[in-house]
Amino acid sequence: MEDLIGYAFAIGAVYVAYKWLSTPKAQRPPPGPSLGFTPKRVTQDMVTQVQTMFPDQPYDNIHYDLLKSGSVEMTCHKILEQGFLPPPPQVYFTLYPTQAPPTPAASRPASLPSSPASSSNAAPKPSLIDRYGLKDRAETGPSSIPTPPPTGWETTAEKREASLKERKAAMVLAARQQLMEKEKQAAAAAAQS
Repeated sequence: MEDLIGYAFAIGAVYVAYKWLSTPKAQRPPPGPSLGFTPKRVTQDMVTQVQTMFPDQPYDNIHYDLLKSGSVEMTCHKILEQGFLPPPPQVYFTLYPTQAPPTPAASRPASLPSSPASSSNAAPKPSLIDRYGLKDRAETGPSSIPTPPPTGWETTAEKREASLKERKAAMVLAARQQLMEKEKQAAAAAAQS
């Protein structure tokens, strides 16, 4: 009889230990109801891909939008349409504590400079005037600014290329002319003040 009580006590202890060890640990509630949508699966590669294309967008904004859309393409399209991504609500930061995003140097391709400050040693980029070979036309004054050629489909590839070059030149020179006029107006307004 004493053995039976000992066996029953041992079986009860094993059962209690099994139940205690097999119960799930305290889990966070699912993020869906508190965020207002069911979050999609987002990998670090997805966030890095968007951040490489749009380095001015904050990490959390990108991650939150990817949780909503689940698509890099849709997030990029949203940035291009709106110019920014809205910041996530406060509940996002409780569910997804801010993690240190990967270092920008590690996420950028090797061909891109790691930071704007490090590229200051490199040669400055040529201006549009230099790039399109318009220095002589820009120095002669406003009379040399051509009117853009009529738009239309040219018959040969060479004519289309020449037409495109001429339209680019007209656009660059017209923009330069407008900038110079604005600078003159600003200088005149400053002189009158």
